[in-house]
Amino acid sequence: MKDNLRTLALIFSIILNFAFIGATAYYKLAPRSPAGSCPFLYEQLNLTKEQLSQVEPIRDRFHARLAEISSSIKTKQLRLIGLLAAADLDHNGVDTLKEEIRVLQQTMHDTIIGHILEETNIFTAEQRKSFFNLMKERIEQSGQPCPPWMRPSEGKRTAG
Repeated sequence: MKDNLRTLALIFSIILNFAFIGATAYYKLAPRSPAGSCPFLYEQLNLTKEQLSQVEPIRDRFHARLAEISSSIKTKQLRLIGLLAAADLDHNGVDTLKEEIRVLQQTMHDTIIGHILEETNIFTAEQRKSFFNLMKERIEQSGQPCPPWMRPSEGKRTAG
């Protein structure tokens, strides 16, 4: 009887874990919509179908490139922490990694600005004006221009 209870508890635990993982994945991966709490800015511009067909591939390339750059930055930051934690501090290695991270961060800024310029070329003058107004409002309200799924997770602390 005791073994049956343990088996049932284990099965229940596994099922519960899958439910939590599934719910988390759904909310992290679910597409954003204008009705969502923080839609993509272009979703608020009443774009035509033709404009959407131009914007969406640009958006997809942009997010893939940002993910690539972010991954490189994270890898280098972790290597930097390893160097800083070493008993024998490698000053040249630290300086080299700091510069590599700075270059990647500059690349990210350039990529974001390039994306904004490429995307806004598709908009009408009124849509372009609305886009920049929305961006400004989002920065003023939240301190960040990006949607929540691109922001660091709540509860994570940053150094400084």
